[in-house]
Amino acid sequence: MRQFDIYDNPSAASATFAPYVLVLQSHYIELKSVVAAPLVTDKLPTDVEISLTFEGKALVLALTELGSIPVARLRRPLGNLLSKDYEIHRALDRLFKGF
Repeated sequence: MRQFDIYDNPSAASATFAPYVLVLQSHYIELKSVVAAPLVTDKLPTDVEISLTFEGKALVLALTELGSIPVARLRRPLGNLLSKDYEIHRALDRLFKGF
């Protein structure tokens, strides 16, 4: 499991509007859970969220809704957003540092 890997959302309750989750936690730290954020279809981006496309779907990385997910609930990675590294880190800085 690597940082910025994309997985199917393991929650049936939210998968209709958040079909995927993105692992935010460094892959150098192995724990029984990971910090992840949903990739949602029904939200407009803000200063701390990022618009992107994955598998032809317009999505928003909802960093304001990040949380912990047990690793055992995540199956196989569907892709990776390492190419968006700068944008993701910049949004996380805005969320946690205010700039």
